[in-house]
Amino acid sequence: MIRNWTIHLTTLIGFTIWAATDPLFQKMIHVRDPFNMPDVVGWGRVLTLAVLVLIGGLSFMSAAFKLLGCMKSETGHRSIRQLLVLTTVVALWLGFARQYDSIAWQGKRLRFSARIDELEAIAAPLRDHWPERDGEIPGIGPFMAYPFGRPTTLLLLEAPPVASRSLYISAIEKCRYGAIKLQLTGTDGGDWAEWHPPLRRPVSFVGGLADPHELHTATAIGNGWYLVRYRA
Repeated sequence: MIRNWTIHLTTLIGFTIWAATDPLFQKMIHVRDPFNMPDVVGWGRVLTLAVLVLIGGLSFMSAAFKLLGCMKSETGHRSIRQLLVLTTVVALWLGFARQYDSIAWQGKRLRFSARIDELEAIAAPLRDHWPERDGEIPGIGPFMAYPFGRPTTLLLLEAPPVASRSLYISAIEKCRYGAIKLQLTGTDGGDWAEWHPPLRRPVSFVGGLADPHELHTATAIGNGWYLVRYRA
């Protein structure tokens, strides 16, 4: 029985590590049509998910059946202890089901904490020399500036990669108090990396294309940088 519970809890730990390290884990879980999952995240993830679910399910059923069988032949504190083991395992899975988004977010925060230097290399030239018209900047590439006259948004025509080719910068916003906001795309994108002056934090804003962004959550990653998510 101990062996079955060990295998089962190892499966749970595997899911937790996967959620924290794989940028596509949330996207995979949120796929509504399972038949479309291979097209969205690839067959490798689908097969890994199937194997973990199979191992976790079989080990849980085997341990649970043996536990319930032992409880029928035992009384007292041993039966209560075995029931607590089963309840604890179920509670852990329920906790994971409720918190896997938070686990994935914290994993992303750790990944971006290691990318501050590359983000800084993009933002630093723009703090004191924000463009007033369309142009091109070394390390950033060609861009279009909006709105015309007093631009606050740069739409990058050749999105520069950050860290690897799984992450790109598609647009850059500058707030009136100096914050630089980088819109992220790619496998590990979908959010924003933002630099804010001291005593300033991310807030909801309206972009240079009159597009509203309502703040959902923001987490500091160091040196004035934040990983930020806005509601769609």
